[in-house]
Amino acid sequence: MANTANQAVPATSAVAQAVQMIGGKPAVELQDTIFTIGEETLAAELKMAEGKQALDILDSNLHDIVKGLPYAEFMLVRDFHKAGAIDKGRSDDAAQKVWERQINRLVTTFNFMRPQSQSKDAERKAQAKAEQVAKLAEFSEGELIEKRDTLLAKGDTKSINAAKSFAAEVERRNADAISVEKANRKAMVETITKRVRELAKAETADADAILAAVAAMVA
Repeated sequence: MANTANQAVPATSAVAQAVQMIGGKPAVELQDTIFTIGEETLAAELKMAEGKQALDILDSNLHDIVKGLPYAEFMLVRDFHKAGAIDKGRSDDAAQKVWERQINRLVTTFNFMRPQSQSKDAERKAQAKAEQVAKLAEFSEGELIEKRDTLLAKGDTKSINAAKSFAAEVERRNADAISVEKANRKAMVETITKRVRELAKAETADADAILAAVAAMVA
């Protein structure tokens, strides 16, 4: 009879590979779902960015049209604007809300001032102001300041009153420039803030180096 006491027994205790888990489920079961979420989130964010860029351009275009308009002309712009939304199947109320949201963005971004309904006397004054602005449009700011100072130097009542129109136009032009500068500054701050958040989320050595450099500059 063959001696079996010293026969080798095949090894059967190989180390089992650890199964990766997510929330109590095998990770492989959720892999495709998570992949799709990441893919579609990227696509959605790109669409949002494209939509935001398109809105920014449209807001700027509308602001170029409505800034400085008297109330009656502003309301005519509103009617045309709403007609565009209504033509796409929106109700009058929905179209009005689209208009209001865009005007609110103009107020926030460009410091736009909504024109108010005016009396006939106020309308005449506004018309006179518009005509005065048009009359002085041919002069540069430097020329306006020179004419203002020349009239003020004369010192008589008539010259001083005449100087006021030149001074008012200089102030009006500077107010427009300040509004543009403020809007540009706001956009720059938003861009920087967005980039800082992206770098903070990245959690890489390169991102940390950039953040440190930014912190040093603003310290």
